[in-house]
Amino acid sequence: MTNKTDYIRKFYHGVWYPFLVAALVFAGHATGLDVAFVCAVLLSALPGLFVMHDAEFLIAPFMMTAFTVSARHFDPSATDYHYERFLEKPWSVPFFCTVGVVIAALAYFMVRNRRGANRLNRRSPIFLSLVVLCGVMLFNGVFNPIYTPKNLLFVVIFAASTLFVYLFFALYGNFDRRSIDRFFFCLVITGVLVLAELVFAFFTRVRFEDGGIVKESVVVGWGVWTSIGGMLAFLLPAPFYFARWHRNGWVFFLIGLALFAGAFSSQSRGALLVGGAVLLVSLVLVCAGGSNRKQNRLFTTFVAVALAVGALLMSRRMGTFVRNFAEYGLNDNGRFALWKAGWKHFLEYPVFGSGFYDSAHGDWNFVFYPYFYHNTLVQMLASCGAVGLLAYLWHRAMTVRLVFTRRNVEKAFLGACILGLLLFGLVDVQFFKTYPTVLYAQMLVYMEMSNRKAE
Repeated sequence: MTNKTDYIRKFYHGVWYPFLVAALVFAGHATGLDVAFVCAVLLSALPGLFVMHDAEFLIAPFMMTAFTVSARHFDPSATDYHYERFLEKPWSVPFFCTVGVVIAALAYFMVRNRRGANRLNRRSPIFLSLVVLCGVMLFNGVFNPIYTPKNLLFVVIFAASTLFVYLFFALYGNFDRRSIDRFFFCLVITGVLVLAELVFAFFTRVRFEDGGIVKESVVVGWGVWTSIGGMLAFLLPAPFYFARWHRNGWVFFLIGLALFAGAFSSQSRGALLVGGAVLLVSLVLVCAGGSNRKQNRLFTTFVAVALAVGALLMSRRMGTFVRNFAEYGLNDNGRFALWKAGWKHFLEYPVFGSGFYDSAHGDWNFVFYPYFYHNTLVQMLASCGAVGLLAYLWHRAMTVRLVFTRRNVEKAFLGACILGLLLFGLVDVQFFKTYPTVLYAQMLVYMEMSNRKAE
């Protein structure tokens, strides 16, 4: 029995389990059997919940499971989001049974390992600011005459993907050098997974008309072009962490460039701008230090020259990918009207806002997610009022403080990732979606704990 247990632990601590999770996620996404493969991913973690002593092996399922959702049945460009498909027969029974079993096993894991759990720093500025942010959000729209208890629904979802994930990994995570490297490795695999799904979409779903890409056809199930590009920009700095020092750093350098190419191909202007910004930050980090800095300086110079020459020689072919950028230019694509509506809601209910479900689009069919204002600051102001915005700004200030206090390489690259998320949040909804905030909460934990690593 001990040998079998040791074998299971070795498998979960190794590199193959994150690859298995990624393979299951992509298989579910590509075949359209996403509900079945979500169950498979959840069940793949089940043995570990009975034998493992820390939550390191759960990094990959937490990060990747959401990307299983397939475009074959699920189109986020429709207003109803089709979330109810997960709640209908024939899949609802096995899905909820699987979720119930895994939740019970997770509870057992937490109880079994409670004595060896990390001590929670209740004075942590990140923890306190997250608690206050989620607590204030509970009062969204409380003075609005159309307020209903449903206003709590989105906050529960947001708190589950941020505060619970933060607490779980803070208590049960492992934070030595190997574990932090594994966290970055899972970020890299997640980025490659999202890129693979985008490539799959180009072969199976994306339409081309009049020498260009039909932007509205760039859909992967769990998100549209902006979601895809935003996630790639968010994850782009992670490969460069390994490019800085790993013996095969050139491989990770190329992966980072591939993620930027994916952000560019997504047809999202925000992703292109934010991806370019975090790429520049990442290149500065890998060229300024690390054992591979000379190699990375050479690579960076070569890539810059190659891109310049390629742009000149292949300008006509590149037209397919840049047509949408040229057509939209600096057009706000309706965002100014949304921000104006958000400001109006704030003026009507300045203390706690008008609530998440008092939307600028009255015909939006709410299931889980409300219609967002495509700007994090406007969203907090309109939905949670001045109190909500102040709580968010305090949390943001604590995040900046975390990055620049007791600085290290891990914080620099995770800070670059979070920078991508926050910049993109100024023109889109990424900060209020579940799949980015799960990663965001994990990043906060590993940034806080990065100073524990063995030097």
